[in-house]
Amino acid sequence: MTSDELHDVPAQRHKDAQVDRRLTVLETRFDTRMTMLPTKADLSELKAELKTNIHSESAHLSKWMAATAITMVLGFGGMILTMMARLPHA
Repeated sequence: MTSDELHDVPAQRHKDAQVDRRLTVLETRFDTRMTMLPTKADLSELKAELKTNIHSESAHLSKWMAATAITMVLGFGGMILTMMARLPHA
């Protein structure tokens, strides 16, 4: 071994220790993230819940739209009848 190689051994050990430390930190982060991800069962449960919510909201909105349409027809019908009653008869 040359004298330069001997001087680099502690630096290399320090670099290896830093790499090991960083690798350990990254593995810990990765393991933590993996446990937080949803499973297929979680996603299918969410999908079923969303379908149920969408269908119930769709039915609720359809009822409101029908009620609004009926109210408009009755309102315009009443206005037309009132205008026709107020017209002078020829």
